[in-house]
Amino acid sequence: MGTSFKGVLVKNADKITDRKSLVICGAPRGGTSFAASVFSQLGVPFRRTSKDRISPRYEHNRLKEAFLAEDSERMQQIIDEFCQLHSVWAWKLPAIEQRFSAIADIVPNPHFVVIFKEPLSVAVRSAERRAKTPIHVLQSVVAVQQRLAAIAAETKHPLLLVSYEKAMMNLPAFLSEAASFSGIRSYDEAAVISGIAVDGKRYLGEGSGVDPSSAPTV
Repeated sequence: MGTSFKGVLVKNADKITDRKSLVICGAPRGGTSFAASVFSQLGVPFRRTSKDRISPRYEHNRLKEAFLAEDSERMQQIIDEFCQLHSVWAWKLPAIEQRFSAIADIVPNPHFVVIFKEPLSVAVRSAERRAKTPIHVLQSVVAVQQRLAAIAAETKHPLLLVSYEKAMMNLPAFLSEAASFSGIRSYDEAAVISGIAVDGKRYLGEGSGVDPSSAPTV
């Protein structure tokens, strides 16, 4: 693969469907918000309607609450509503990897997006947030990435594997891959990149308060 690698691997491409539920997961602080921003700016909805609340990290409040409470009935209800309203939609939550098989069973046409970020930088960022030692956090980050690698090896569902660093270095190429995976046929590259930059600043607490719902829809 060598220097031609642009940061993306696709598995089970023959199973990609027009109707799909994009499920984004990875290690906490490991690039999942960046991936969600990319898909949102490309036009994939992260809300059922404009009334839904999502965090600056593109995490759907009610779906996250149901997931953490292990309320499968409530999750199924929200997911079904998403599918009724949108032929393509996305759900981002790093912790999905902890219950990958269960989520794959309740989400129709799941197309997974798994992002990997250099583990030491993830550990340092997480340690700062949690007031812990980076070395100890590093162990948990690597453990999560090992689980993600095992999931990637075993899953039969469409899968987009993303290198955060490579995707950032080759953003236009990554946008093309992400658009193809999600079924987006056209987009304004400059506008998408600008939107991702705004999201990044807001994520770091420096943004202008632009709401994710202002992104175009599929």
